[in-house]
Formats: sequence, structure tokens, C-alpha cells
Amino acid sequence: MLSKLCVGLAQTASRPLEVRYLMRHASLLAHPQTHHLRLQPRLRLRLRGIVCREDHCCAGQKTVPSREEHIATLKGEEFDVLVIGGGAVGCGCAVDAACRGLKTALVEADDFASGVSSRSSKLIDGVGSYLATLLDKKDLNQLYIMVQMMNERATMLKIAPHLTRVQPMLIPSYSLLGAPLTWLALKIYDFISSASNVRASHFLSKEKTLYEFPLLKTKGLRGGIVYYDGQMDDARMCIALVMTAVCLGASVANHTELVEMVPQDGCCRVVGVKDKIADETFYIQARAVINATGSSTDFIRKMDEETTAPILLPSVGTHVTLPRYFGSSTYGLLSPSKDKKDPTIVMVPFENHTLLGLREVELDDMESPQNPPPDPEDVDCLLDAARERMAPCVELERFHVLSAWTGMRPTVSCPSGKREDEEEGDRSAVSTYMLEVSEGGLITLAGGRWSTYRVMAAHAVDLAIEICDLCDDHITTSWTDDLELDGAQGYCCMLPLELVQDYGVPMDVAQHISDSYGYNGHAVLSQAPDRKGRLHPNFPYIEAEVQYAVRNEYACTLVDIIARRLRVAFVDAAATLHMLPKILKVMVEEKEWQEEQATQELLKAQEFLVRQMGLGSIVRPKSMCPNKQETTVKATPEGCCCNIPKRKECRSFSSIGGTSVRSVASLASSFTAHPPPVSKLSALPWAFSSGITHSSVESTSSSEPQPITRKKGKTDQKQDLILKFWRKKFIF
Repeated sequence: MLSKLCVGLAQTASRPLEVRYLMRHASLLAHPQTHHLRLQPRLRLRLRGIVCREDHCCAGQKTVPSREEHIATLKGEEFDVLVIGGGAVGCGCAVDAACRGLKTALVEADDFASGVSSRSSKLIDGVGSYLATLLDKKDLNQLYIMVQMMNERATMLKIAPHLTRVQPMLIPSYSLLGAPLTWLALKIYDFISSASNVRASHFLSKEKTLYEFPLLKTKGLRGGIVYYDGQMDDARMCIALVMTAVCLGASVANHTELVEMVPQDGCCRVVGVKDKIADETFYIQARAVINATGSSTDFIRKMDEETTAPILLPSVGTHVTLPRYFGSSTYGLLSPSKDKKDPTIVMVPFENHTLLGLREVELDDMESPQNPPPDPEDVDCLLDAARERMAPCVELERFHVLSAWTGMRPTVSCPSGKREDEEEGDRSAVSTYMLEVSEGGLITLAGGRWSTYRVMAAHAVDLAIEICDLCDDHITTSWTDDLELDGAQGYCCMLPLELVQDYGVPMDVAQHISDSYGYNGHAVLSQAPDRKGRLHPNFPYIEAEVQYAVRNEYACTLVDIIARRLRVAFVDAAATLHMLPKILKVMVEEKEWQEEQATQELLKAQEFLVRQMGLGSIVRPKSMCPNKQETTVKATPEGCCCNIPKRKECRSFSSIGGTSVRSVASLASSFTAHPPPVSKLSALPWAFSSGITHSSVESTSSSEPQPITRKKGKTDQKQDLILKFWRKKFIF
């Protein structure tokens, strides 16, 4: 048995030195008395990957401790490290501490990745935002930060290949001087980070630029510069971190809020937490406590020390989801701002749609750490900025928006140790992140982003080991740069084909399962062979994913499913509302909810879509807008010579099928006052009003706003070729 294990380890190790390392210590797995040694967690993960590659049937037998078992462990045991916060940084700290052999616990007040960790631009940010700052402010210090981000981006592409991919980004240039300067800056960037760079940047001619982005404004376009960044599914990445920590022995609990920090003498601290699901309060003992709560950082710091000065400089970033034809299926777009009023915009492909961001607004004061609802003015500003970069013949209105959301950016400042009753310290923003230790021993980790989460976690755990003396028989250095996350073991590009052949699912469903779960896709499909039906005819999400999320990913509420497990709420809010009855039906069977609790969950999910995803206030399908009289206008001399119809922006709902319709918010109020019984949820229409028939809802929800039909004008031969490819590619 041991010889077979050594052979398997040798065949799957990626480097010769690692082969000798693993073969030398493989015998540790056969001796339970050596479980305290530092090598066992690493070998356990390697062994798990070998078994999965040899026989994927074992993936269907994947089991994890239940949430109730984690709660019982949190109540009765003492931990080395307690991490508060289940975002990217908090989950990274849990993985780093657990892989070193430390007894680790993690609690999250809401759901994992419920904050800004699931509301990013989906880019790993190896260069994007820092390059924009470099080009706008001519700040060469950003190059040093970019090199660090590049190293972490390469690491993320390696440890989670199923959740990350290389994303080419295009920067259009409209000036004779701008194109060579941008090209030179990217070449310097390629030279500095050559060891960790994904691919070298290059220049695209005007024709090739329009071939990739036909909707770009053509007047003054000189060409485009392409650089390569990384893209990820941020919420699924956070879930993978949580499950990796669980595999390494950590105890985790979502929907568990910190309510009290008990003063304690000595190295052990006691914190009081409240389980929102069971509605009970209990205490956790830990030698080191790490505060990684993002936008709630100052609230936790004040619980530990009331006189502490705030360190957050809060800002809100706005994103919207558009139909796919507004962007490219392959390339992303980065357009730096021209002035202070013009925001930098990013357009990237996401879940077969186009994600548009980023409109950031600084907040004077943060009253609540929760993500604020999207502001229609910020959305209009973002759409105006995108419209200015497109050809005049392109119509981009608010009814094209499928989903809109905001994320609280936890930018930090240096208060210089000042208290609130003293003079205000330096409030300049920190470029990356900040690590702080209070007088009571609370370790606060604030700032940062996805591209720095692993380095931040390693520094925080190093500090916890140092100040709390946790180095007995444990690894003192981090090795998470070589630790594959949950689902990456055994993953390859042929996995979608395996899922199609083994389980008979359509190719788009198999591709979605592979990209979201990695090799765990076998477990998703094998554990629910009778739940392969789609939740919506236009999307690849299936019922088996809901069951898997409840059983293996600690999904407790309906919002957990639509926002952090399936991500459909961030893709199409109206379609998500249509999926709720099917999702709820599966959750009722799995969680054994009573009718009253199921109705409350449905109301909370609808409120989430209305308040957090902009449904009703911003997301207004074109089919629900009044039919305006279309008028033909002459082409402007600045762009395309097509004659296009213009519509005024829709500000209110009209009627569907002859039935008067109020706003979705009003429908939500009426639904709250008179909720339907659970037995009739399967026939519940997506708009909660008895005046709307189910047939009209089906036609409304399945229709997607399409671009307008353009009349061909007098164009040159190149423009004819571009328009021909455009219509053929996007099926206008």
C-alpha cells in the first residue's frame, strides 16, 4: 500500500524536488501517532488529489462536517486562531493557519463572501486599476505594486485553475501620443514582471480593434493595446477557500455574528457569538483573534477598544450587468478616465454576459457596514461613460441593465496612533493593506483586495504565531502558494466532456459545472441524478447545484444560493425572481422548512433582489416599458452614418397584457402583506401580483432586451465588413 502511494505521489508531483519530499514523508500517513507533525495536512491534500484522479467515483461520496457539527466544536474546544470575517482575507487566514497545523476557527456574521468579496469587477487586478492610476496620475510607484500583484495573480491561476482564467484586456487609444505612451508603459511592465507575466502585451491596429469591439467609437481611433490580466469567479473562489480550510481541519460557521469581546488576562481570549440560524449565543475560546471583517473593521475595533480611531476610508463601487452583445466574448475593455468627472470603466465577459464597472464614490461617513443599494444616478453616470466610448449608433439605456449592485471598498488610512479625543492623525490612504495589533491583542487586517489576500493572510498568521507563541510543533512559514484549492485536484480542460459522457448533461451545463466546481462537479451530478432539470431555460443552472450547496457548501438561506452559490442574482435579477420557486422547492425538501419559514425565506430573497440588485428601481426589462413613438434622426458627423431610432429613457412601468402594473417595489409590498402558501409556490409568477397572468410572465421573463435594427447607410468597404461580422457574430 505504501509503495503504491509513493508511486502515485511521484506521478502527480509537479517538480522533482517535491517528488523526493513527498516520497520521503509519505509514511507519515500510515502512522496516526505522527498526526501532529507539520507535513500531514499537505500530504493529505496530495493524497486526496491522487485518489480523485484514479477514480472519480469517489468524488460522488464527498462528505463534509455539517454546520451543526461545526457549531458543537466551536462551543466545546479551545482554538489557536479565531478568524472573524468570512470574506477573501478571512478565509485566506483560515486556510493559512489550518495548513500550518494550527487549530483554526472562522465565524461570519452573514454568509461567506457576502460583502465586497463577491462584488468585485471579477478581475484579479494584476495590472488593471494600478495601470489606470499610472496612466492618469503618472505615478511610477504603481509599478512596484503591480509587480506584487502579478506574482499573486500567477499563484491564483495555479492553485484554482477551474475558477480563474487568463483574460485579455484591450485599451483603445484615440490620440497619436497616447498609443505609444501606453505601449511603452506596458512594455516596461512586461520587462519588470517578466518572470510572472502571463503573456506579453501587443498592439492592435484600428481594424483589428474594431473586429474585437465593433461597438467602439470609430472617430479618432488609432488602435488598441492588449495586455493580459486574470479573471475569476470571486464568490466561488471564497467558497473554495472555505471548503479547503474545512478539509484541513478548520471549524467554520456562517450566519454567526460577533456580539461580545470578553476582557481576558493572559494569552487566551473569549468572544461571544450569536448563531442567527438557531438564535442562540455561545462563547469561543482562542489564543489569537484576527479581525478580517472588511467594511466592519472599525465596528469590531471599537468593540475591543472604544477609544480607537477609525481607519477606514469607505467608498462604494457600482457595477451593472448588460447583455453579451455590448462587449466581446473574448476580450475585456479598460478605458482610463479623461478627467475627474469621467470615471474609468471596465467591461469584461461574465457568465455569458457583459459586466460593466467601475463607478466609485467616496463616502463621508459610513453609518452601516452593509452594502448600500445601487444609486440610479451612479448607474446613469456609468452608462453615460460607456455610451461616450461607443459609436453614436449604439443605444445603451437603462432598460438594457439586467442587474446592478454596489460593493463597499474597505480602503484604509493611517491614523498615526491618534485617539478620537486627540488631534486627527494622517488620513492618507494606504496603497495596499494595513496590519494592526491593539493593546488587548486583537490583530486587525484591513484593506487589500483579491490579488493580495494570500500575502495578507500569511502576514497576519505570522504575527499571531509571534505574539501568542503558537510555534510549538507547527509550520512557521506559509506554503499556501503551492496548495491547490478545493475542486482543483484532478481538474483538467477535458472535464466538461467527462461530465457529458458520464451523466448525460448538455454541454453548456457541463461547462458551467466544470468552471464553478472543478472536479467536485462529479459530486454535484452524482449526488442528485434525478435533479438535472434547469432552473431557467435560458441559463445552465440546474437543481442539483442547489442540493449540493445545501449539503456540502453550508448554504442556509435562499439568498445564499442565488447570490453566492449560483451567482445568478448578479447576472439577471428578473430571471432570478423567476427561479425562486424552483430553488425554494429543493431547499424545503433539504432543510425541512415549515410553510411559514419557507414564505419568510422567499420574502427575504425578493427583498434582496429589490434592495441590493436594483430590481424595480434600475432593472427594468424593455418588455415592461411603455412603447414610445420611434423617430428617425440623421446621423451625426462624429460617427456612424446609420439612421437609428431614438427612445426616451423609461422612468415608469406601463402594462403587460392589458393589466396595469405598478413598480416591483410596490408588488413586493403587496406580496409581503398577502404571501401565497408554499403549496402554490411552483405556480408563482416572477412578479408577485395576482393581476399578472402566468402566460404573460413566461413571455416577459424569457425575453431579453435586444439591440435595435439599424438601416445600412453609406459606408466604406471596411465598415461593411465590420458590420457584416458584427451581425453574424451577435445574431442581431
